[in-house]
Amino acid sequence: MAMNNKQYEKHTFRSFLSKYHVTIPMVQRDYAQGRTSVEATRVRDRFLSAIKSYLIQPKGNHEVMKMDFVYGEKENVWSKTETNKLDKIIVTPLDGQQRLTTLYLLHWYAAKKNGQVKPEDYAFMENFTYDIRPSSRDFCAHLITFTPTFSSSIKEQLMDQYWFMGDWYNDPTILSMLTMLDAINEKFNDVDDLWELLTGDDERIIFYFLPLAENGLSDELYIKMNSRGKKLTPFEHFKAEYEALYERDSEESMNINHKFDVEWADTLFNYRDCDDLIDKEFMRYFFYISHILCYQQSVKKSTDEFELIKILYQESPSAVENRKYFERAMDCWYQVKKEFGSIGRFFTKYLSQSTYQSGKVATYKNSGEYQTCNSTQNFFHACIKLYQVNNNFSYGDFLFLYGIITYLINKDKIEETDFIDRLRILRNLIWNSNSGEIRGDAEYMKDQLVEVKELMLSGIITTELRHGFNGFQEKEEIEKQGRKKQMTSTELERMFKYEDHPLIYGYVSGLGYENLYLTDTFYTVFGNSNNYKNIHQALISIGDYRQCDDNRNRYYMANSNRSTWTQLLHKSRNRVNFEQSMSIVIKLLECVRNGVTIESIRDSFIDEREKQHKYTWRYYFAKYPDMLRGADGELTWDASNYYICTTLNKHQFNGQHWNPFLNVIHKILVEKLASEKIDVVLNLDNYGGNLSLSHPISSIASAGDGFEYFYQENHEHWHIVQDESGIDTEDRVIWAVNKIESIIRLSFKEQSVS
Repeated sequence: MAMNNKQYEKHTFRSFLSKYHVTIPMVQRDYAQGRTSVEATRVRDRFLSAIKSYLIQPKGNHEVMKMDFVYGEKENVWSKTETNKLDKIIVTPLDGQQRLTTLYLLHWYAAKKNGQVKPEDYAFMENFTYDIRPSSRDFCAHLITFTPTFSSSIKEQLMDQYWFMGDWYNDPTILSMLTMLDAINEKFNDVDDLWELLTGDDERIIFYFLPLAENGLSDELYIKMNSRGKKLTPFEHFKAEYEALYERDSEESMNINHKFDVEWADTLFNYRDCDDLIDKEFMRYFFYISHILCYQQSVKKSTDEFELIKILYQESPSAVENRKYFERAMDCWYQVKKEFGSIGRFFTKYLSQSTYQSGKVATYKNSGEYQTCNSTQNFFHACIKLYQVNNNFSYGDFLFLYGIITYLINKDKIEETDFIDRLRILRNLIWNSNSGEIRGDAEYMKDQLVEVKELMLSGIITTELRHGFNGFQEKEEIEKQGRKKQMTSTELERMFKYEDHPLIYGYVSGLGYENLYLTDTFYTVFGNSNNYKNIHQALISIGDYRQCDDNRNRYYMANSNRSTWTQLLHKSRNRVNFEQSMSIVIKLLECVRNGVTIESIRDSFIDEREKQHKYTWRYYFAKYPDMLRGADGELTWDASNYYICTTLNKHQFNGQHWNPFLNVIHKILVEKLASEKIDVVLNLDNYGGNLSLSHPISSIASAGDGFEYFYQENHEHWHIVQDESGIDTEDRVIWAVNKIESIIRLSFKEQSVS
C-alpha cells in the first residue's frame, strides 16, 4: 500500500508475527504501559477499553481499530545449511514496541483463557522477544509455555513459579508485563471468544508497518519519533484515540498518522524537554488550539484531552472542520520550519524584544520561555511550554499567537507587508486593553477572536462587538489607517518607533501625530528609568501636569515607578486633564530638543521661586521628589488648601498613606542625625499619622498654614508665613527641619546637664 510515496504493509498482530521475527532492541525503553502510577493506570484502562470496544462489535457490522504505525528495520537471515535460502526476516521495531507488547500479552491471554487453543495455533507468538535485557527475553520464553488457572491473580501465579528468578523483581519491563496481564484479565474475562476475535478472518485490530530502509528513511527519523522517550504519558493513547476519528477513510488515517510521527514530531523535536520528550509540548498546543475552537463555538472548555476529542472532533456538528483546522494549525509551523530553517527565525524576522527595529513589531517578552537558542519573542515556544501552566501564557498572548496562526494558515492570501502592519495593530489593541477587557470569559474571548481574525484576514478593525478590545485604541487604530496613507516613509518610521517605546505601548494620540517629530527626543528623555524622578521634577516645574479622576477626589502624578508613567501617557475614560498633562510633556520635549536639560528646567524654577519667596505647592514637589512616596503616584488634595494633601501607596485609605511634607522632613532629619551619630528615633506613621520623636517624646502633624507640635500636655501651632494669596513665603520643609532639630539638640543638652 502506498501513501505519500511511502510503502506500508497492513497487518494484524498474527499476520505480522507470522511473516517476521520481532525483536525489541536494547536501545528501546522498557515496557511502560503496565506501570502503576495514577496516570499510567488511567491511560492503560482507556487503552484496553478502546481495544475491547472494537473487539465486541457485532460481526459484519464493525469498525476496524487502526493502531498507529510501526516503524522498523528489517534484516534477512539466510540459512547456514542451504544455499540462497531465506531462513527468517528479523524486524527491529524503532517505534511501536509499546503497542506490540500489549498486543502480545493480550494474544497470550486469549490463547490460554479457554484452554481450547492448540499450541501450534499460537506458535507464531514465539517470534516475539525482548532484547532490552536477558531477563526480559527469558521471561517471554517461559511465559509462552505457562498456563494460569485464572482463579487468582496471574501476576501472583507467575511470581510463584520456580523459574521466576529473584533478580526479575528489578526488571521494569517484567514488572510492567505482570501488571498488564492482571489488567487484561480484569477487562476481558467476560469475552469468551477473545481468541477468535483477535485472530479470525474478520479483522478487528490492524496497524501499518513501515520498513525504514525500503522507504529511503534513516534511523534519525526514529530519534525524532521517539523523542517521547522514557516514561509513559497520555500521549500514546491520545494519539491512538485521535487517529481513530479518521478510521473510516484509510487514506486520511494514514495521512494523519504520518503527520503525528514525522512532520509534527519534526516540528516539535527541537523543543523537547529535559527527558527528551515532546508529549507535554504537543498536548499544550493541542489544548491551546482546542480552546480556540471552544471559545469560537461556545463550547465549555475542558482540560481533559479525551473529552475534547469527543466534544470537538467527534460529536460536534463542525467535527470535520475542527479536525481540519487543528491539522492546519499544526502544519503551518512545519511549513515555517521548512521555509525559515527554524520556527525561531520566523519570530526573529518579524518581532523584536524591547527596542525599535524597522520592519519589526516589539513585544517586550522577557520570560525565558519566549527565548530560544536562535531567537527571541518566540510565542510558539512560549505556548507549548507555558499554556495552562500557572497562567504564565496570558490571554493577550493567547490572542496574539492566534493572529499569527491565522496569517500562517492564510499566507497565500495576505501580503507580508500587510501581515506586519496588522500584527502591529493587534499588538497595540492588546497592549491597550486592560484585564477587564481581555479575560478568559467565554463571551469576551469569542468576540475578541472574531476581531483578531477579521483584522488579520482583511485589515478591518471591528468596533461593533460587545466585548471587543479597548474602544479608545480601536478608534485610534482606525484613524491611523487613514493617516498612514498620507504619511511619508520617514513619518511612518517615527510613528512606529514612538509606538514601540515601552511607556507608550502603541498609543500615539497622546503626543499627537503633529508632534511625532519629537519621537527621538522622547527616547532621549524617557530612555532611562533612573531619570524618572528628574522628569517629574521638570514637568511640575513647567506646570500642573496632574490628572484627576472623574469625581476629582484623586490626583495622579508620575514617580520612579514605570507604571505611573504609562498611566500618565495614556488617556483613560476615568481621568480628566489628560490633554493638559500632555501639553506640559510636549513643552518639556521641546525644551530638551532645543538644548535645555531637564535638570536646568527644575533648577531654574526652584531658584525663581526662592528668589521671589513664593513657595507654591509645585515648588515642594519640584524640589523634594520624596513628596511622591507611594507605588502608584496617587494623591488626594484638600479643595481649599494646596498644602493639605496625602500620598497613597495604592488606591485605598485603608492601605498605607502619608502626609508628603512630613515624609520629606522625616527623611531629611533621619539622614542628618545619622551622619552626626545622634541617637534619636524618628518614626512616621504609615497610616496618615504624625511624625514622632523619642527625644523628647513628642509628635508633629502637618497643617495648611504650618504644623502642630504635641509635647506632653502642651500643643503648639507652628505658623508658616504666607502672603495674601495663601502662598508660603518661606520653605516650610527647611523651617520644620531646623525647628525639630533645635528641639532635639536642646533635649539632649538638658539631659546631659541633669
